[in-house]
Amino acid sequence: MNTYRVFLLGTVLAIPMMLVHAPAAAQEGIQVRTPYPAVAVEAGESVTFDLEVVAGSPQSVALDVTERPEGWNATLRGGGFVIDGVFARPQEPPSVQLEVEVPADAGEGTHEIVVVADGSGGESRLPLRLRIAEAVAGSVELRSEFPSLRGASDTTFTFDLELANNTPEEIGFQLEAAGPEGWAVEARPSGEQQAATATVAGGETAGVQVEVDPPDDATAGAYPIGVRASGGGQEASAELEVEITGNYAMTLTTPDERLNAEVTSGRSTRVPLVIRNDGSAPLQAVALSADPPTDWEVTFEPETVEQIPPGEVAEVTATIAPSGEAVAGDYVTTLEASAEQTTTSADLRMTVQTSRMWGVVGIGLIGAAVAGVAWVFRRYGRR
Repeated sequence: MNTYRVFLLGTVLAIPMMLVHAPAAAQEGIQVRTPYPAVAVEAGESVTFDLEVVAGSPQSVALDVTERPEGWNATLRGGGFVIDGVFARPQEPPSVQLEVEVPADAGEGTHEIVVVADGSGGESRLPLRLRIAEAVAGSVELRSEFPSLRGASDTTFTFDLELANNTPEEIGFQLEAAGPEGWAVEARPSGEQQAATATVAGGETAGVQVEVDPPDDATAGAYPIGVRASGGGQEASAELEVEITGNYAMTLTTPDERLNAEVTSGRSTRVPLVIRNDGSAPLQAVALSADPPTDWEVTFEPETVEQIPPGEVAEVTATIAPSGEAVAGDYVTTLEASAEQTTTSADLRMTVQTSRMWGVVGIGLIGAAVAGVAWVFRRYGRR
């Protein structure tokens, strides 16, 4: 009876002890895992698996690649080192990378590599499957939602592009951009002012900004801008376009740029003028007008110039007829050239000279006066 009680008591005491130690043993377990245990890869390429070693209690865990196809290389890396093990903590599982180099002659089908983690908490096996396939390394792309921008030649154009790395590897890209001769074109990572390279992780994207500054005298038209990102044996390009609508400016002057003329009251004087297109777009239907003094008349030949290309001039003749009663002196007439997009004006200073007829009349009067005086002296001088 006493023996039975002792046995029963021992059994009862052993049950709580088992319940206490079983969870502790489970907590000390080890697991090596990866989010992507099966991937496709090209023959002759390499692939990297991100591994995580989980342990129920702090402990040293040995790592090893126990199975691999013949001729394949597999390397465990962590913290920049080639490693054989890690120290695992429950709250901070260490990260490990397994690099697998696939031979160029690897046969088609699925191949298996096994990683084993071994520690005081036990052993964990992680089988990884690699399927040999063609053209699975991915590619890179340069995309722009708005590949064409429009504006005047004095505008600075900014394109926002997206650089997509569709490969499994991180790539450092060299950025290049080019435009027409004389244009300032620059490509850089978004948010960076000096950098000319962009590093993009596998499967991620990064922003690229292209800034285009055309010459102020660039003529209207569409201009191509080429952008390229290259690195890691990959290359992506994008074709952008800047459409210059042109700027509009003109000058109205004389051929020698002297804005003065001599005119005679009562008579017409022809004054040559030139209209110079100082802008980068053609000027259409340029009309001429004037604001002369009262009773003066100004006409133009032609009254309208149909078109003036950028950088060229059009010749116009202004015919100015002062009033017949205009006295000698200086007068100002405002001349104006206007198109739909822009207008310019010039003040022409005119010096009025009296007509030669009045000079003849004056000389005649003076002569008549002298003759009259002489006659008076001859007739009455002796008395």
